[in-house]
Amino acid sequence: MSDVKFLMVLPTNPDESDRMTKLLIQGSLLQEPQQFSINFVNSPSCTDNITYHFKVMIPLQTIVENYKSDGEWSASHQEKYLNIFDETAFSLIFQLDYENSTIDVYQVRGQGRNFVTKYETLFSLSEIQSIQVWGDVKKINQFSLNYD
Repeated sequence: MSDVKFLMVLPTNPDESDRMTKLLIQGSLLQEPQQFSINFVNSPSCTDNITYHFKVMIPLQTIVENYKSDGEWSASHQEKYLNIFDETAFSLIFQLDYENSTIDVYQVRGQGRNFVTKYETLFSLSEIQSIQVWGDVKKINQFSLNYD
């Protein structure tokens, strides 16, 4: 398993209509951070299948989006240059759209939010069982889930 700094096992709910629609995560970074990632993992104890890997490479001002299937990272990862992250903290919203199997990512700034990216997933969003934070993260300050 990667260098997991934070692990949240999602509550299970037998009612399929009541599912996570939004995740807000805020954290502070170590001094001189190189990267961090938020991972939507299909098992709390194994990272062989990751529905969505959102990685921020801070010095390069780049985000990398990818997924992992049967222990292998996809060769079709996406990289985007974005000069939006500072080197001290992050505040992100992940909005899940089950019908279209997409995740929209927003950066929170003050009372507003800015669109960062939209990612179409290979796995069904209902397969996500945990959220893991990897990399140069010092502390998670807030972690909140919204359900419909």
